[in-house]
Amino acid sequence: MNWKNRSAYAFIKTRQGTAEQVWQRFHNWKNMIGAWVVTGEYDVIAWFDAKDWDTIHDCIATIKQWDEVEDTKTHMVHNGYKTGNWWWDKPTGAWVMFKEDRLDETSQHVPQWDWITSGASIPGDWDYMAWIEADNWDELWHHLMETKHSN
Repeated sequence: MNWKNRSAYAFIKTRQGTAEQVWQRFHNWKNMIGAWVVTGEYDVIAWFDAKDWDTIHDCIATIKQWDEVEDTKTHMVHNGYKTGNWWWDKPTGAWVMFKEDRLDETSQHVPQWDWITSGASIPGDWDYMAWIEADNWDELWHHLMETKHSN
């Protein structure tokens, strides 16, 4: 499945010890595709889908009002790709962020890798992000290296 201009990823920094609480708030949101507790600069990634940008704007405005939220960074998706697989189909997976020399190079490679569940062009701090799935951590590392060596 391919799409253009209808979803966004919100990177959410939470107050210490509240990431899981924020993550749980997304379980029943109408426009939510998925949410993940992650490590690094941000604590939660939330993926929204909507037929208009106003809906995404309203979702982000709501999140920014939560007491547990310190900061958000929203990345609108220019174009995206999703296989028929889901993040929970494999026991191991990770979000990967890409910087590209020329925008949209990565999106040309994604369909050839059957171990990428979804990917999105998100011009800004990063150019592309993808969920890489694997049966174990060694296999995940191998896939990460494969993307790195493909330039």
